[in-house]
Amino acid sequence: MGGKLDIPWELRSQPSEDSGSETADRYAFQYQVIARHCCEFDASDLKWLLCEWHTDYVLALSGERYILVSVKHREPNQGNWTLNRLYDDGGLKTLCDRWRDCRKPQQCRLATNGVLDKEAKSLADACASGNSGIIVDFAQTNYAKLGCADPGEAEEFLRSLRIEEDLPSRKYIRAHNIENFVRPMLRRTKGALLDAGKAYDAILEIIWLASRAFGTATTPSTWQLSRIDAFDSHVLQEEDVRKRLIDASAIAAQLAQLPILGGGLLQTEASAQVTETRLVKKLRRGEVGETAIQAARRTRRTWADYSARYRTPLPGEGDLLDDLTTRVLHEAGMAESECAEPNSAYGKKMLAILNERLLPERLGVFNQRNIDRLHLLGLVYQLTDECKIWWSPEFDLEEEASDEHADGR
Repeated sequence: MGGKLDIPWELRSQPSEDSGSETADRYAFQYQVIARHCCEFDASDLKWLLCEWHTDYVLALSGERYILVSVKHREPNQGNWTLNRLYDDGGLKTLCDRWRDCRKPQQCRLATNGVLDKEAKSLADACASGNSGIIVDFAQTNYAKLGCADPGEAEEFLRSLRIEEDLPSRKYIRAHNIENFVRPMLRRTKGALLDAGKAYDAILEIIWLASRAFGTATTPSTWQLSRIDAFDSHVLQEEDVRKRLIDASAIAAQLAQLPILGGGLLQTEASAQVTETRLVKKLRRGEVGETAIQAARRTRRTWADYSARYRTPLPGEGDLLDDLTTRVLHEAGMAESECAEPNSAYGKKMLAILNERLLPERLGVFNQRNIDRLHLLGLVYQLTDECKIWWSPEFDLEEEASDEHADGR
């Protein structure tokens, strides 16, 4: 990121002081909101972003467009956003001031996890759709609350405003971002195999540094003493801005420092084969048929992908997965009691019963976390692998493996 800064001059000016609350929770949430954009350099027209400068961050797009973004986290017990709360706690007036200071850019944005009440939602929809009637009426009534000199300026601001209200809360935004932004980015790059969680943490680290203008350079700050223009205010200000800037090269350099998954991945694949063989042996002994066995392999992976989304740090994830396991085990036990025979396989009958009964609405989990019947059936196969569900009278899996080797299978 050396050389001349590709930043409009109005953004380089020193920002006004913001008296907003500067808590650790606020910053942690803000950095994770920014992290989404750091995963999109290769898949959008985003050129760079600027942290903690004028607003919480600035997005620069192609065509010399930029967006001022203010981030506001709201706890559930604080209630919905009302218009009056948006002016004050939501910072709409401050955002309008920053929009004016930066020569009225094409767009500014309020990003929040809070829910809008009916009136606030109506304003957000009008701003997004360009509904002139609502915008004009609102501007005429509320221009003073926005700190505007007249309704015309308020209308201009509202036409540039977008309110993003569907962000996850700080309790589970990490998991949401990893699944919806980091993993897709790593798949798109088709490059080094990286651990998605570690990649996300590396991105957060560079955001943390940029937000504090620490930069990533290892050169000590005393370098300034050797320059003739070391204490020139414009030079110092440009250095401050430069340290707050993040672009694609900065993210690539940060990720390049992470270890590549190599031997460990191969080891995992080998282990998966052993685990899968145990599942297959039990289903084959239950005489469910080869087609059903192939389907079981895939369906079990469906459950693995699903359950991975709802592990730490999602709130209540343990309760959700444990509850599903309890319900599915109960249904499997009931199915087994109906069709099990002492000395013969009962897999086909049991599978038919479970296919009919393992429905989200029947188990009382309808519309919960987007679960469907294949996820539940995948959980059955996972529990089969864990030897909690059988499809035939129990047998010694190790002895079965020895018999296969003796037969040359």
